[in-house]
Amino acid sequence: VSALPAAARCGPISTSEVDVIMDFHWTDIPDACAIEAHAFPDDTWSAESFWGELARTIVGGRYFAADDEAGTLLGYAGVAFTGDDAHLQTLAVAEQARGKGVGAQLLGAVLAEAADRNADRCLLEVRADNTAALHLYTGAGFERLGTRPGYYVGGGEALVLEKVLSGEDVQEGH
Repeated sequence: VSALPAAARCGPISTSEVDVIMDFHWTDIPDACAIEAHAFPDDTWSAESFWGELARTIVGGRYFAADDEAGTLLGYAGVAFTGDDAHLQTLAVAEQARGKGVGAQLLGAVLAEAADRNADRCLLEVRADNTAALHLYTGAGFERLGTRPGYYVGGGEALVLEKVLSGEDVQEGH
């Protein structure tokens, strides 16, 4: 497991149940699948999907896990890199940990990684009706770039969001 960028490391934090943000590991896959089933019931990633994403990290991506003191997976996030762009692949938080800053910490780890790799911007797709995720992303400085009609299973529309990155924004956690 490689060390996290300085901006992504964290110890116990009073505003969240997160004890540590670390690299996502294959042993996290069963718990991630359970979180996934609750977070994205209409478009759930399989264990095979997670294995594929972990294999891609060898050639240029990174996945993070947020664990509590007991080592329970509270959430995960993944980022891939193409050219000068970072692409947030996924971010999900366990139902019992939502609204406690876990998503913000995972997003901060992704943005810090993107800055460390000198990405110019971070892109993502989010369901147009996912108000909690939209609040997280717009609060972190993401802006709407466009839409992808019918992107999700069942025909749900995706909003394409972009955050132009600068070292100052990432250091401040914005």
